[in-house]
Amino acid sequence: MADRRLPVDTADRSPAVRRWLPPAAILIAVIMICTSGAWAFGYRLNLQTASVGVPAPSASPDDVVRAYVAAYNHRDFDTMNALYPSQRRFHNANRHRALGTMSHLKIIDSHHDTTYGQHSRYWAVDVALDYTHIRGADIGYQPGTNGWTYELQQVGPDHAWRIVDHGVG
Repeated sequence: MADRRLPVDTADRSPAVRRWLPPAAILIAVIMICTSGAWAFGYRLNLQTASVGVPAPSASPDDVVRAYVAAYNHRDFDTMNALYPSQRRFHNANRHRALGTMSHLKIIDSHHDTTYGQHSRYWAVDVALDYTHIRGADIGYQPGTNGWTYELQQVGPDHAWRIVDHGVG
């Protein structure tokens, strides 16, 4: 049986390859340089790795903090914004910054915060957790174990708890 394949003329392809190869190499080099520079300055793509559900209105303040930390770690910015609405601008501005991860979350104390008066609607959740891979993010976060207090507020008895502030605990 005879070979029916058509002969391939490689001489016709060489000029085309010679035309697009240098621009393609330059483009790849520019992309690599820009990506390396962005990485060095703390810019990241922060792709969402999982969807974290917003806790039900009946959830405890502790559950809200746990969900926030999970959303942070999975880059679920919609859930972070829902649980910590006053930080929406910060979350959206940091979609391309190095956020790092929070791990080993331990709730140290959870109590009614009477700092603002006996009838305050604020709740304080004191936590200890580890931050890793923090570069270019909030300077208050230090690598290793951090003590933080999340302040939560419930605007009415049938409303969900939401984070209103956080800081060094």
